[in-house]
Amino acid sequence: MTPEQKQFFSEGFKEMSRSGVTILTWGFVTGIAMAKSTLTLHQALAMSLFVYAGSSQLAALPLIAAGLPIWMILITSFMVNLRFVIFSLGLQAHFSYLPLWRRIFLGYCTADFSYLLYLKRYPKPQTFHEMHADQQHLRLHWMMGMQFSNWVLWQVGSFSGILLASQIPDSWGLEFAGAIALLAIIVPMLDRASARWAALTATVVAVATYGIPFRLNIVLAIGAALIVGMMTDKSPKGSIP
Repeated sequence: MTPEQKQFFSEGFKEMSRSGVTILTWGFVTGIAMAKSTLTLHQALAMSLFVYAGSSQLAALPLIAAGLPIWMILITSFMVNLRFVIFSLGLQAHFSYLPLWRRIFLGYCTADFSYLLYLKRYPKPQTFHEMHADQQHLRLHWMMGMQFSNWVLWQVGSFSGILLASQIPDSWGLEFAGAIALLAIIVPMLDRASARWAALTATVVAVATYGIPFRLNIVLAIGAALIVGMMTDKSPKGSIP
């Protein structure tokens, strides 16, 4: 790396580190949930490394415990992580010049915070002229710094939860801690009317369909939120006081 690239990487790392408590907490709770499920120690560690998606991991655990077919687990995980398809579309214009393997790796590393913070700093992709003028790809290194920070924080929290789960009693109410961590992630995303409509829709649908089996109310809530979010995003009048 050039000195300028190192500077941008360091700035991205520091930017993500400001959310360190939230990421560590959410990773820790997810790690405990995996350790207390039917997964073995090695399976839990592998899931943390290769899946690297807390909401999808938590959605899959009860389905794995119930012995449901793999296709149902994969479909549920895909539905829960549909937002990453939107993230990919949002970042495609910024990093389409990268070779395929780097785009795949960038996709694996991209999380909610890194996507939102990147687009907040760089809302528009570089033009052809700007991209050739910026031969050092400084935007990419800023993004890489954020993603590395996010990945390290998540894995530290997740591995700690997996390894320390046996020392933590269930009476501590870890579900509540997980909900608080998730709220800390979601609230900053509600900066647009369409996002608030989507969140409200997901809440209503999830509660209204709570009794259906296999926690499919989560899938229904996500689907309804996506539809409402896209509809209200196209309407300049869509707003919640």
